[in-house]
This record gives sequence, C-alpha cells and structure tokens, in this order.
Amino acid sequence: MIISQKQNPTFLFCTSVTLFHFFIGLIGILNHEIWSDEAHHFLLARDSSTLSELYKNAAYDGHPLLWDSLLFLITSFSSSVIYMQLLNITIMSGTVFLFLKHAPFKKVISVLIVFGYFFIYEYHIIGRNYAISIFFLTLVFIQLNKPVKLHLLIAACLLGLSFTHLYSIIVVITLCVVLAFNSQKTQTKYIYISLIVASSLILLTLKVPADHMLFKYDTDPLLSFKRIGKALSIYLKGILPVPDFTSLKVWNSNLIVALSKPFGAVISVILAVTPFVIFKKEKLVLFFFYFSTLLICSFIYFSPFMVSTRHCGFIFVILVFSFWLRKILYPIAVEKNKLYQKIAIVVLSLQVLSGSYLYITDLRQPFSNSKAVAAYLEKNNLENKEVFLSNLSSGPPVAAYLNKKIIYPETGEKNSFCKWSTWPFILTKTGFEKKLKEQVKNDTSVLVLNTYYLERDLDNSIDGLSGLKVIKLATFDNAMVTVENYNVYYLIKNN
Repeated sequence: MIISQKQNPTFLFCTSVTLFHFFIGLIGILNHEIWSDEAHHFLLARDSSTLSELYKNAAYDGHPLLWDSLLFLITSFSSSVIYMQLLNITIMSGTVFLFLKHAPFKKVISVLIVFGYFFIYEYHIIGRNYAISIFFLTLVFIQLNKPVKLHLLIAACLLGLSFTHLYSIIVVITLCVVLAFNSQKTQTKYIYISLIVASSLILLTLKVPADHMLFKYDTDPLLSFKRIGKALSIYLKGILPVPDFTSLKVWNSNLIVALSKPFGAVISVILAVTPFVIFKKEKLVLFFFYFSTLLICSFIYFSPFMVSTRHCGFIFVILVFSFWLRKILYPIAVEKNKLYQKIAIVVLSLQVLSGSYLYITDLRQPFSNSKAVAAYLEKNNLENKEVFLSNLSSGPPVAAYLNKKIIYPETGEKNSFCKWSTWPFILTKTGFEKKLKEQVKNDTSVLVLNTYYLERDLDNSIDGLSGLKVIKLATFDNAMVTVENYNVYYLIKNN
C-alpha cells in the first residue's frame, strides 16, 4: 500500500516543506484559542511550585509527565500560553523534517502524511503531548533504519517515548518485544527486555486514584453497545477522521458515524482487518500493529474515558510506522498490488482534506470562547473581582487567559486546573444555587457559566437566587468546542 522510494529526498525539499508546515502552524496557533485539555496541563505546570508538586497535582490525569515537565520549564519564565503553542508546533514541524528525510516512502506519500489531519491539525495546532510522542517514535525508527544500530541509543529514545503518553508506553512495549525477538545477540535482547520491564513499571505508576469522578459516572455494563461501539470505532476514527461538516459540533466528530453507526462499525471492521491482508507474510510487523492497537482498543473498552479522535490518531500513527518497520525488517518486501497503493492515496488525501477543513474552520470561528471571555473581563475592568465559573471542566482556559485563579462553585476553592476528584463534578440546579449563596462574599462578583451546563442542568435560567441579584452582561457562543460557550453575569449580593 505504501512503497519505498528510490532515492532520499533532498535537504532543500525537506527544509522547504518543513518551513511551510511550521508557517501553517504559526498562523494556526495565532488564531487558535486553547481549550480545557490544553489549558489544564498548562495550568498544572504554571501553578505547581516544584516538580514534585506537579507530580502530585497530575495524579488524576493518567499521563507520564514529560510534556507537563516541559511546560513547567516554560511557565517558569512566562505565563503566556503562546509559548506552549510555539513549543508544540516546533516539535511537530521538527518531526516533519525528520520524517520526510528518513521515512522510506515516496515523496507524495510522505507529503500527504505530514499534511494529513493529525500531523497538520490535531497534533499540530492543538497543544498536547501527541507531537512529542511522534517525535520520539520518529527518532527510534531513524536509528532502527541505520545499517549499524546503536541499541543503547535506540533504548534511550524508547525510554523518552515512554514518558510521553499512556498509549506510547504500549507502543514501546510492543516494539521492544519485536526487537528482542528479532535480535541475534543476547546482550541486545537483555536491553529490550529491561526496557519492557521499565516501561511496564512506568505504566503501573499511571493508575489514577479510585475517587476519580469518571469512575462514578461510568455505569455502562461491560457488554453494552456503548462500550463495544467506542472501542470498535478507533480504527475508523483513526484512519478516516472525516469530520461531520453538517454539524455545528464539527471538531471531534466523524461524518461516517454521524450518517450511520452500523455502517461506521462495518467500515471500522474492514479497516481493522486490512492490515492483516497487507502484512500477513511479515509476522513481526503484524504483531507490532495488532498487539499495540488491540491493547489500546482494550484500554478504551474497559476504561471510563470517552474516546476522542485524538486518541484514535495513535492507530494511524502505528499503521504508518508499521510500514516503516516492514521496510526495516523485511527490506525486500515490495507491495505490488496497485489497488493498495490507490487506496492509500485516497485515504491520505481524505485526511489532508479533513485536516484542511478543520484548520480553516478554526481560523474562521473561535475554537473556544475562553479567550473572548477573558478579554471581555479585562476590557471592562472585571478581572480583579471575584470570578466564579461553572461547570468546572470549562474553567481552565479562562483561568489561563486571565492569568489568575478563579473560584469553582463545585469545590468552593480558588483554583485554575481541574480537580478530577471533585464530587459531584456537575452540580444540580439546587446544588448550584446553594453553593453560590454560601460562597459569594463580596457585594459584587462575576459569574461565568458554561452555556451547555446552563441549558442542560440549570433549566436555562439562574434568575431568582435568594440574596443575590443576577444581571446578564454578555454571551459568547459559536465556539467549535460547544461546551466552551459562555454567559457572563454580575452577581450583586443583597444586604
């Protein structure tokens, strides 16, 4: 499906494409408002005094801390989110250069990959720990591609990869099994077996505390269609991340699933089986792809976490590097089936169109209205008042742009990042009104409400709070992240 090229691309070609990729990223982040997930990790770093405190604050996130540690360094000299965004696009564009220079694919294939949905938008414009995962994975394969392999250096890169993401640890363990099995030297086998042990220990440290709020919301039985559907969907959403452009909620959507979930399930099964047909003669590549993706699938199935397109992107990344691994382990294997090549071009072209559509949409409308809310409060000299914000999960981006802690009615605490041990995490109307009456101390405060929370849980109204006069100031809607539209109010305490 993806065949090797006859000669390496020139330095000029790789540099030109990389600079264009970086330029696209720069324009993108200058017009991208960070959302809760981006802000949460930024605030974990910004509001932790030491690395040990960062480790404690991040205990509920279930991620290794390399990305958060880099943000810890950045926030030591600036509290502006733009530096986090610049770091992310720099890592991603640097990865693009290395990928173009070393990946054993035709130029057209490599270019389609690096300008596809995940490389140009989801892992480029949105600042999380995915770009750094692909960076280390690329470093690993560059070393594996060399005639003389420095296995300690490969192990070091794999160890770095283990500290980037939960799914990256799964990839590391799987790849180490392949490398240990393929190696003829006992010493090399021991290196990769040791790394399997080390990565497994890192994985064990990521177990989140039992009082995580998601465990209380997770009431779906193990054999429910919801669990089966979300686990099965990862192959479709990872390989064909076509957004539902007919919906206002275009980000994190999938057109095929929106049109028909049963049809989407069938397509997902086909996409899951296709690598078996392609790699059936290359057993180690087959193991690498299926062992890693099925472990990710199992985690998604058993965990209470909802599956998002960004999670499914690991399926696509693993598939791409499976072809690279095939070239390393089976250098004489050449895919002669023209149909596979045509399918690859179609799939990658759809990813380019999907990434371009989301990128342009992000330029044209707010990704989150958090930045607009912060700007409004600052423009009207309201940022120094006590700012209350509910629902809790929509608060971090506002706190990041305000560069201050805000009060969450759910906890009654002045904080910035989410505390995932909070229960109840979402207040009922009665509980919300009770919390506000207890917590509002000043004569005049500001309340920012997540519009989705307002409509779903507060019956679209907060009028009639005893002891408090509520004056609506502004509404911010039309964000790509629909749960980050906001209403802003004055809260005036009656004496």
